[in-house]
Amino acid sequence: MNVKRLFVALFLIALFTIAVRETLDPDMWWHLRTGEYILQEGIPRHDVFSFTVPDHEWLTHEWLSQVFMWSVYRVAGLPGLTVVFALLTAVSFFLVYRVSAGRPYLAAFVVLLGAFASAIVWGVRPQIFNTLFTAVFIYIVERYRKGEAGARTLWWLPVVTIVWANFHSGYLLGVVYLAVLTLGEAVEIVLQRRAPLETPPMTWSQIRGLAGITAVSFLAAAVNPNGPEMWIYPFLTLGSSAMQTYIVEWNSPDFHQRIFWPFLALGGLGVVGWAFGSRRPRLSDLLLFGGTAFAGFVSARNIPLFAIIAPPIVCRALVGWLGADPRLAAFLQEPVSTPRPTVRQTTLHAAVLALALVAALVWTLDIIAGNETAVAENFPVTAVAYLQESGLAEKHGYNSYNWGGYLIWEGIPVFIDGRADVYGDQFMLFYLQAYKAKETWEEPLTEYDVDYVLMEKGQPLNSLLAVSPDWQEVYQDDLSQIFVPVN
Repeated sequence: MNVKRLFVALFLIALFTIAVRETLDPDMWWHLRTGEYILQEGIPRHDVFSFTVPDHEWLTHEWLSQVFMWSVYRVAGLPGLTVVFALLTAVSFFLVYRVSAGRPYLAAFVVLLGAFASAIVWGVRPQIFNTLFTAVFIYIVERYRKGEAGARTLWWLPVVTIVWANFHSGYLLGVVYLAVLTLGEAVEIVLQRRAPLETPPMTWSQIRGLAGITAVSFLAAAVNPNGPEMWIYPFLTLGSSAMQTYIVEWNSPDFHQRIFWPFLALGGLGVVGWAFGSRRPRLSDLLLFGGTAFAGFVSARNIPLFAIIAPPIVCRALVGWLGADPRLAAFLQEPVSTPRPTVRQTTLHAAVLALALVAALVWTLDIIAGNETAVAENFPVTAVAYLQESGLAEKHGYNSYNWGGYLIWEGIPVFIDGRADVYGDQFMLFYLQAYKAKETWEEPLTEYDVDYVLMEKGQPLNSLLAVSPDWQEVYQDDLSQIFVPVN
């Protein structure tokens, strides 16, 4: 094993290690229960977990993700989910690395920066499959653009889309990626600009083939239990004003928080590479880079899309700039062959690799060992135990939006949970009347004959309930409070 191969191995280990997270996504719990329900009863068409909107349609666009998650849980529990989803994340970014210029060092740095940028949404959640399948699209298309794969390889994209559309409605990301790429390459030829490109443009034959694959991929998304409804569903989600206003992930990133700085750094590197490079970028690269960066500025939830699409584009820009220096050119190119390492070097490399593997294992085991404590610090574990012991769990409760998934996991009917698309904007706004302690805060509690309120400690609603003669506190811990009506 030479130095560069050792570096790549360490890079892959690093990707996995930083992706290992506690199982703290609030929606993970209802995803697991949904997977169990699907295997036992089939795919639900209407809500089966709340007592408030059982008549609402439920388009289970993530059904295969949920079955996958439940299957992993049945075999390996929460530790298994932690490891499997870290592996999926690592594989996603490694695929992007494999088609990025400047391997191994520059590409690894840029891809790792993209990984840190997208880490804001990492965890055990179906959205990770969006990252994975987007990476597969990028891997196939980039190899096709470079001439490393033939036109037949593109026919894998509709196949991937079929799988993707059954894992998540984010399949539209792949279709849009292909459409923007096709448009950009077509305009590039039509304009016939003479300034030298970073890489040669596609031919009309290639563009027509890519356009056909884009159309077939879009049609292929209808091959799922929900049929053509999957063509419309992503737009319904994007059009939800309540989701975009009140769900934190849909808000614009707050750059006072350091977790968003890698997003800025990745975008800045691309701009610097183009500003100082001697060759102009392809229009398709500009459209993809600019479009996904803009989406990330609009909503933090979109940053992972930029983080997975941008690295190959940024690497091209940086190589185009730095590669002009003869002293850096060799450093930025992956060598065709390298000298055979000596026995001493091989031994040293093996020791370093073993040390890295041990460190990754220790880190993973430490995360797994602390997972139960982390869950108890973020979810109402003891409060739910009180509900079950007191008999309140069988009654109608008003619960925190963030805790609805955990209550579903514990078999408790919920007022609301993370399935905002199921509840709809009108109901969510009605729910928020109480949650935000508005003047009409009592209406949701009265209309649904609420027998208890379970909220995070210190919420505005708790303050109202504490001074109301109609309610009394029956439980409190460091995390939560429970109120019941006064008889």
